Amino acid sequence: MDSMKRSMKYSLIFGICGSAVIPLIYEMYANVSKDLALIFFAVYILTAGVKFSSLPAKDAMLGMTCTVAYSSVLAIPMFIIIHPWVKGLLEKRSKYFQLAFGEQLRFILRILLIFLLMYLVWIARAGFKKAFEKFRSNSEKAGGYIENAFDDTKDKEL
Repeated sequence: MDSMKRSMKYSLIFGICGSAVIPLIYEMYANVSKDLALIFFAVYILTAGVKFSSLPAKDAMLGMTCTVAYSSVLAIPMFIIIHPWVKGLLEKRSKYFQLAFGEQLRFILRILLIFLLMYLVWIARAGFKKAFEKFRSNSEKAGGYIENAFDDTKDKEL
């Protein structure tokens, strides 16, 4: 499968799953623990970033951008579906907390910032790959220089 098809496959998988994960993370953020919810979402996004990091730059960037778009847009109808179920479940066991408007905006901003981790994972992997290739190239050159330094055939020709 070529890289563009894999990129679109990954974006659909992570985008559709992300559209269900975001409302669940929101409910966890509002009612359980803010830090724990953001950590779970960061792990999810890092997993997506690792999958996309195996692709070439153009395909990976397109796939990650589509993932963010799918997750963001489809999270709204998923929230409408998931919210009543979670609210009923929580009200049976404890008090349900709804975030104020300002806190909801902070949540959305934090989610968007966490989405940037996908891009950072790809950039980090590309940087490490480039550095490793440079190191390998330099070590091969050094090996060649050492072999040439002890080559007696050149000394006999002079």
